[in-house]
Amino acid sequence: MQLRHRTAAAVVTSFALLGLTISPAAGTRVETAPASKLPDLPTPAEYFGFEMGDEGRLAAFSDISEYFETIADSSPEVEYEVVDRTTDNNEYPILRLSSEENLARLDSILAVNERLADPDAMAAEAAGAGMEPEAYARQLARTTVPVYYIEASIHATEVGNTQALVDVVHRLATEDSEAMNRILDNLVVLVVPSANPDGQQMVVDYFNETAGTEYNRVYPDLYHRYVGHDNNRDWFMFTQKESRTRVALEQKYRPVVQHYMHQAGTESPRIWTPPYDEPLSPDVDPIAISSSNALGQFTQRDLVAEGLKGVKSDDAYGILWNADVAGYGTFLGTSTFLTEIASVRDLAYPYTGEGVLEPVDKTMRSPLPYDSDTWTLKQIVQYATSAAFSGLNTVAGDPQSWLLNNLYRVNANSETWDGGPYAYVVPADQRDPYAVYDMMRIFDFGEVEIEQATAPFTAEGREFDAGSYILRTQQPLGRWVDQLLRIDEYPDSARKCDDCPLILPYSETTDNVALFMGVDVAAVQEEFDAETRQVQAITQERIRMPRAPGADGAYILSAESYGLGRIIDALQDAGVDAYRAAGAITADGQEFAPGALMVPAGEPRARETLTRAVRETALPVYATAAMPATGAVQLAENTRVGLVRGANNMPGGWLMWMMDQFGTNYEVVEAADYATLSEQFDTIVLAPGITTERLTVGLDATKYPEEFAWAAGVPDAPQRLAEFANQGGNVLALGSSSLTAASAMGLPVENVTPTDREVFTVPGALLAQEYDTSQPAAWGMPAAWPTWFNNDAAFRLTGEGTSVSRYPAEGNPLVSGYALGAEALNGATNIASFDVGEGEVTIAGGHITFRTWPRASWTVVTNAIYNGAGTELTAEEMAARFGG
Repeated sequence: MQLRHRTAAAVVTSFALLGLTISPAAGTRVETAPASKLPDLPTPAEYFGFEMGDEGRLAAFSDISEYFETIADSSPEVEYEVVDRTTDNNEYPILRLSSEENLARLDSILAVNERLADPDAMAAEAAGAGMEPEAYARQLARTTVPVYYIEASIHATEVGNTQALVDVVHRLATEDSEAMNRILDNLVVLVVPSANPDGQQMVVDYFNETAGTEYNRVYPDLYHRYVGHDNNRDWFMFTQKESRTRVALEQKYRPVVQHYMHQAGTESPRIWTPPYDEPLSPDVDPIAISSSNALGQFTQRDLVAEGLKGVKSDDAYGILWNADVAGYGTFLGTSTFLTEIASVRDLAYPYTGEGVLEPVDKTMRSPLPYDSDTWTLKQIVQYATSAAFSGLNTVAGDPQSWLLNNLYRVNANSETWDGGPYAYVVPADQRDPYAVYDMMRIFDFGEVEIEQATAPFTAEGREFDAGSYILRTQQPLGRWVDQLLRIDEYPDSARKCDDCPLILPYSETTDNVALFMGVDVAAVQEEFDAETRQVQAITQERIRMPRAPGADGAYILSAESYGLGRIIDALQDAGVDAYRAAGAITADGQEFAPGALMVPAGEPRARETLTRAVRETALPVYATAAMPATGAVQLAENTRVGLVRGANNMPGGWLMWMMDQFGTNYEVVEAADYATLSEQFDTIVLAPGITTERLTVGLDATKYPEEFAWAAGVPDAPQRLAEFANQGGNVLALGSSSLTAASAMGLPVENVTPTDREVFTVPGALLAQEYDTSQPAAWGMPAAWPTWFNNDAAFRLTGEGTSVSRYPAEGNPLVSGYALGAEALNGATNIASFDVGEGEVTIAGGHITFRTWPRASWTVVTNAIYNGAGTELTAEEMAARFGG
């Protein structure tokens, strides 16, 4: 591609990116001041009143957005757009920077890039032109430019990167130099100033508002309403608005590189770049990962050439094993370029150690070691800016190879990829239709090619009914399909040498969505024939309500779907009484296991509420002329739920999101509430991560403004919780909080999980689990289904209590992922329930609500929240009540 009206394509070194040139006469470096294309535009220092990176100064995100909009209004090479609203209804802005000519034909550029990434389209066009697809793709690539995506501050306390982007955008928009103009000529630069605008506003505004006070300067709570720091752990469930916004950008712009600008701890490398560490998923295309690693190496070279010390790579961030952190874009062909820069004290003040911050020798990993005891925000901005320009310069220097490799070749490779089964089949007949819908929406949103059988078919000897979904793996996103549905076997090859220890992943070891959601999926290895239709959109099946059974009758729903929680919440919101069958029943010719939901047909608004609720869940509703003869639990009227989450507790945030989706009537328990728990709540849920210290110490009220008083410690909180249970309250403690509840209430349990990680570790895997489905906490669960485990507690009951679920008595319980020594859990209890005084306590040692992934386990949460707060009725009492 030729430059517009600039000098010809001479090699631009890192010196040019610094605004330096080589003197032709003397061969010496001479500082120059490139001309400005926008001389009337205020510089960042003029606009904000300080330079980016000045000690103790942070520009507010709202002001940064206004500055970017000002730049766009002034420059034909910059466009500013608000592409979405956030969870808290703030603006989600992006910028596009490129030459005026490129921006004028942006729609054409994106259309050509989309064609390059579509193997079928390329094959058809190439045939029409009488060319081989590779040659045709090469020719087509010359007519377009790649998109380079830069994103900062998804983690809102990593403030330096968004500040640095102010300098990056200003320089690209104003500097009339060969380096900047080549970037704009050869790329469309897509800038996301923050992938978490809500958090940027929370963190930076709080920092600025507390200036000159005695308060701590770092925002103390979740800096995303629901998920806090976990907001970059949502790349296959797509639960959050911001996650879905990013995916929409990835799908529209098809970037060849996504530069994620992060910060790490104060003692981390001054800046880390790829190459990445082991392990590598078999589903990641080798072109995408090798391009990422090469880009990281070029950046390391450029930063070292600038004299920036402490650049490191490898030996960290093994993020390419699972879809959770590898990201959706990796499977589109995007090369993930991660930079992690060390942080400073209190966001914006120098960090000083007792000696050199990184006392390391000069090595291949660290060719220019850091040699100072101090690190500043100014350095963060400098390193971030230099890394951004290095990546841009590298790709702008050879744009066609990035287009061919990352758009055309990666996706073409997927069409012939044979690393997984031929297809995954989702049978039509499932115990939980809502779970199927929930899972298939993920693949639909990810733009996977989905087929649905229009007639019965047979594959590898198994018969499948019409309506079964088929996900073939030889398609552009087939590798992503395999990533999310394969049974994971962690690679023993994830080592530096044959005798070196196994390298465990940066994140979890499995992301099997079918096992998470309770969906039966068949991996079919051999090719098969089936009559199918292409699915255009995943929609809920329309459920017809049965004929009204009369005022003495009842509507019945099976307990086998985690979507039942939505039905219960809808009935409670409408003030409709509901019951859970304590035993097996038969109604309308159907057999129902214990836990079936029974709704008296004579209840006002019962039919209306059910009709509306089943539209969302597609759960079948049955009717019977008389209330079944069984004991039951009458659910409390609009069960009042208190959630104990503490400040900055991400598991509690995920629980809030899930409860909001289900319509649960909950409030976060505040410090002042402990004096009157029984008056305010029927059920109290302790989120994972709630320790005795969190309860009793909490936030120091003297170090934070009054708005955070809710999270202050309550010295007698454990005793208050025990009193709540003894007085008839219902308690559910999840994950590590199970140990807190056991201690507070004197539960007869012993944690049997080994603590020696050399002989036992299960760092995020799915383990086999057996359920006693006669127990109220397990109503609706299958007799056996995998559960999430991440070195959590497992129990031996030492006194009175009921084991609701347990690990198999023998054998390795691992189902998917990695586990060392997991046989130590054989026969141990995971979920148990106890009578405590007049109340009930249910504990789950495993983190069964982890990031909302193990959705099948939400059935247990629904049961424990509502059943324990309900009233037990005998069959005789039910008969007397309903005239049986």
